[in-house]
Amino acid sequence: MKKKISLTLVALAVGVCSLPAAAAAGATDSAAAVQPNPEHVKTLTAVLQNMTENYPKFAKLTPGASDVLDYRVGDLWRKGIDGTGTTIALIEGWDDPGINQVIQDFDRTYGLPDPEIQTIYPSGDGHLPAQCPPGMVALGSYGSCDAWVGELRLDVEAAHLIAPYAKILISATPAESEITGDAASEVAPPELMQAVEHISEHHLADAISISDNTGESTYSAGAAQITAQDPGPLTAAAAGIPVMVGTGDCGVVQNLAVANAQCGSTTATPDTAVWDDSPWVTAIGGSVPNLDASGARTGPDPLWHKGKFSEGAGYSSVYPRPDYQDGVGAITGSGMRSVPDITMDAQKGTSEAGPMFAAVLALAAQLNHGSVGPVNDVLYRVLGPRGPQAGVSDVVSGDNSVPTASGDGVLVPGFAAGAGFDVASGWGTIDASKFVPALVSAVRAQDEDTSPQRKAAEALARLRHGVRLTATDVGKGGLTYAAATGFLPQHPVKLAIDGRAVATLTANTLGSVTYLIDPARLTLPAGRHTLTLGSMLLTETAGFRSR
Repeated sequence: MKKKISLTLVALAVGVCSLPAAAAAGATDSAAAVQPNPEHVKTLTAVLQNMTENYPKFAKLTPGASDVLDYRVGDLWRKGIDGTGTTIALIEGWDDPGINQVIQDFDRTYGLPDPEIQTIYPSGDGHLPAQCPPGMVALGSYGSCDAWVGELRLDVEAAHLIAPYAKILISATPAESEITGDAASEVAPPELMQAVEHISEHHLADAISISDNTGESTYSAGAAQITAQDPGPLTAAAAGIPVMVGTGDCGVVQNLAVANAQCGSTTATPDTAVWDDSPWVTAIGGSVPNLDASGARTGPDPLWHKGKFSEGAGYSSVYPRPDYQDGVGAITGSGMRSVPDITMDAQKGTSEAGPMFAAVLALAAQLNHGSVGPVNDVLYRVLGPRGPQAGVSDVVSGDNSVPTASGDGVLVPGFAAGAGFDVASGWGTIDASKFVPALVSAVRAQDEDTSPQRKAAEALARLRHGVRLTATDVGKGGLTYAAATGFLPQHPVKLAIDGRAVATLTANTLGSVTYLIDPARLTLPAGRHTLTLGSMLLTETAGFRSR
C-alpha cells in the first residue's frame, strides 16, 4: 500500500516578520476543498468581467488578461483558489524601492487587489552593498543592478496576476559577496542559489522562481562550477518547494556572459542554460496565448518566437537524462537532460513565463494545503501522458531556430514543436483549471519512500558528508589528510574542528580542497572530533578520533 506524502517541516527564526508559508501546514491525506473567501471571489469575479468585456483594450498587454483567459485561471478564482495563504519567492539580483507603486498601478488596470510584498537580503551581510558590484556594472543593460529593476517588476506582475492573493517575497541577492568571479558568475551569481537555500531551509515560500541564467558553456571552470551550485535546488526539493527557471530568450543558443544586451552576443552553437538544466528544477520555456479578438481560445498556443528572440530548448551538456525523462527518451534521442519541461507566456521573454508558472504552483499549494514539491516527476509520469484530461495543453507549432540577420534563413537549426511531448515545448502548456487539481492529486498519490523529495534529501545528505579522511582513528603523533570536493571553484572554504576556526582554504578549479590535520599541533584533546568545511553553498562534515 502506498504511503501518502506528508511534508514535515521545521520553521526557523530568520529575523523577518512574515506569516508562515502555506507549505508549513503540511498535507492531509485527502484533497480538502478550499473554503472560498467571499470578498476575494467578489473582487476577482469583477476582474474577470472587466478582462472579458474589455478584452480588446487589454489584448496587447502582457502579463495580462490574455494569460488569465488562455490558462482558464478564472475557473479557479471562482472556487476561491487565488493564492490565499501562500508565498511566491522571486530571486532577483537587486531590489526596487518603487515596486509597491508599480504593482498598485498594474492592479488598477484590472481591479486586482494589491499584494503583500516583502524584500529580504539573504546574502553577504544581510543588506545590499552601498554600490552596485563592479562586475555587475560592467554588464550594462544585460545584467547591471539598474537592469534588474525591470526584471523584478516583470516577475512580480507575472506572479501576482495569476495568484492575486499570494504574498510576494523578493530576494535581492547581488554578486560578489565573497569574490569577484568570472563573467558567468556576475550574470548568474551563485548568491542566487544561496538565496534559494535560505528560503528553503526556513520555508519562507511555497514556490520559487528565478528569472536569470547563463549558458553552460560560459563558465570558466566548466562543469565543476555548475554542479557546485546543486545544493540550491536540492535544498528546495528536499524541503518540498518547487523551483522554476526560464530557459532563456536566444533560441537554441545562449547569450554570452560578456554580452551587454540580451542576445547581443551569443554562442555559435547550441547551448542550454544554468540553472534550468538542473534535474531538480522545472525548466519553463515560452509560448504565446492564442486568443481571438473577444478573448476566446482559438487553438493550440504556438511557441514564442519574435525575430532573433525565442525560448531556449535543447540538451544539457552537464546533466544526464533524469529517470523521469526516460519515458520520452526515444523522443529526445539523447542521454542528457532536455529542456524545457513546459511552457508559459513569454512575450516578454521566459523571465515572464517562469514566475507565471510559479504562481500556478502557488494555487496548487493553496489547494493542497502545502507546497507541492518538485513537480517534474509527476509531470512526466502522470500529468503529461494524460494530456488534456490533466490540464496539459499541447503546443504543436513553432521552433527556436536562430534566424540569419536578414531573417530569411536559418543560422543555427533548433527544435520544432509537434504533437505530444517534444524537445521544443516539453509537454506544452496548461489549462490551469484542470492542471492544478490534477497536480495536487498526483502529488498526494506519490509513495513517500520513493518520492522526489526523499531522493533530494538523500542526495543532499551525500553531498554534506563528502569529506574523505585518510584515517578516522589517528594514533598519538599521527596525522590524517582531509579531502573534499563540490565547492565553488576559487571561493573560500572555512575549515573548523569542533566549532573552532582552523584555516580558510581556497577551492581549486575543480572545486576541491585538501588539508593535513595534525592533532598535536592543533592541541586537540584525545577523543571524538567533528571536522567542518563551510562554504557559500555547501557545508561538509566528517568525524574522526585522536588518541
